[in-house]
Amino acid sequence: MSQYDLNGLVTNTEPKASRMIDQLKAQGVTHPELLELMANLPRHEFVESAFSHLAYSATPLPIGRNQTISQPLTVARMTEWLLTYARLGRVLEVGTGSGYQTRILAHFFNKVHTVERQEWLHELAKKRLLSMGVNNVEYLFGDGQAGWPHKVEMDAVIITAMASKIPLALTSCLKEQGILIMPIDHPSPQIGCWRKEGDRWKCLGTESAHFVPLLEGIENV
Repeated sequence: MSQYDLNGLVTNTEPKASRMIDQLKAQGVTHPELLELMANLPRHEFVESAFSHLAYSATPLPIGRNQTISQPLTVARMTEWLLTYARLGRVLEVGTGSGYQTRILAHFFNKVHTVERQEWLHELAKKRLLSMGVNNVEYLFGDGQAGWPHKVEMDAVIITAMASKIPLALTSCLKEQGILIMPIDHPSPQIGCWRKEGDRWKCLGTESAHFVPLLEGIENV
């Protein structure tokens, strides 16, 4: 690659991010600090290199091992729900994936606990975020459906894979008035936000979304 081509790649990143932010605003995302963070976060570093030119487009993209990074609107919507409704203390993320959502959560929450069932993705995300100076995240290679292995009360739980039912381990760790965000496939694929109110759950919002399925067990390298 010539120096001229390299300069083109560098200078074109900002306009692509700017277009992404314009699209998010047009779709109703309004939180200024979230928009600023997503504008400056190098999303292209979180996808497979062959798809880096599409990193700021409005679509999910491969990150390896048949997993994907969610489209920007889905990430923004889930995060905005948390910023609107949740106490920003501790959050449990099930499905570390590329670490993109983890990085955004770490900006706003005091502590992020994140679980990934694929060892390769777990190690890659951990290395990536540590290189970015993120130091308020605890990483776990394990079965996300089993929850966090130590008894820690969470202010929020965010699940980044599609489920047909909600594992008890992921709801019992929530504090009263805690916020649960997860995709469900019934009656149609969508992402939802709920608040824990005793034995009941109050729905605070839903939106159409597509995710990879929430699977049991672990996958070693």
